[in-house]
Amino acid sequence: MISRKAPALPAILLAAVMPHDSVGAEPDTGLAGSSFIVGLGVAGGFAPTYEGSKRIEFVPRPAVSLSWDDTLLIEDTTARLVVIRTPWLQAGPLAAWRPGRQQDDDHRLKGLGDVDDAVDLGAYARIGFGGWSASVSARQDVIDSGGALVSFDTGYALPLTEALTLSVGADAVWASDDYMSANFGITRQQARRSRYDEFDAEAGFKNAGLSLAASYALSERWSLNAVTGWERLLGDAADSPIVKQGGTPDQAYGFVSITYRFGL
Repeated sequence: MISRKAPALPAILLAAVMPHDSVGAEPDTGLAGSSFIVGLGVAGGFAPTYEGSKRIEFVPRPAVSLSWDDTLLIEDTTARLVVIRTPWLQAGPLAAWRPGRQQDDDHRLKGLGDVDDAVDLGAYARIGFGGWSASVSARQDVIDSGGALVSFDTGYALPLTEALTLSVGADAVWASDDYMSANFGITRQQARRSRYDEFDAEAGFKNAGLSLAASYALSERWSLNAVTGWERLLGDAADSPIVKQGGTPDQAYGFVSITYRFGL
């Protein structure tokens, strides 16, 4: 089960904690003939108790990926279908589960109630030249009023040795009115039940950040991965009472994972 408190990692650096092809590793003849490749692993690290919290806690999480014929790709809680493919472009639809927030996650959320899980549908596009890549994705909750997110990511992967690859990345996320209201707004009823004043959070860019990741190929199928990053909340997200009163707009996270891949 994916932890509700695990952050959504930037798409460019998601592979740092997910099973993936290791740059520089020798070809794995056991996987070369497989159209269906499974990656399994375990990860653990630290993350804020909620978006905007200044309290950090340990977060365990599985590292699971599935790939079918390089056309259907599932990583973490997101599935992507490649319908457009060129040497430098991939694009297609996506579906994702977005964990909600529970007021029991942190005492500072008392009286705000829970934020429901979301099931998102959307689309993405990714371009890449050499070690550089950039992507954009847009997704909308289709089961409730969880709102929409548009994510922008860019990064560069640098092989340092045959086994070790270092990646750096940057990201920014725009959020709709519904998302901002649910996660950063304070309604009149919530203000009466909590320690916070009423606050109207409107659509806009909610965060931007930087990331650093490393992947080490222990063998053709085993890899050790690490990622750390910093996100800065922006606009109404940074001005929200749950951030300004007892929280912080500076959000840090870090994870280490070990993963194994095999073909079916």
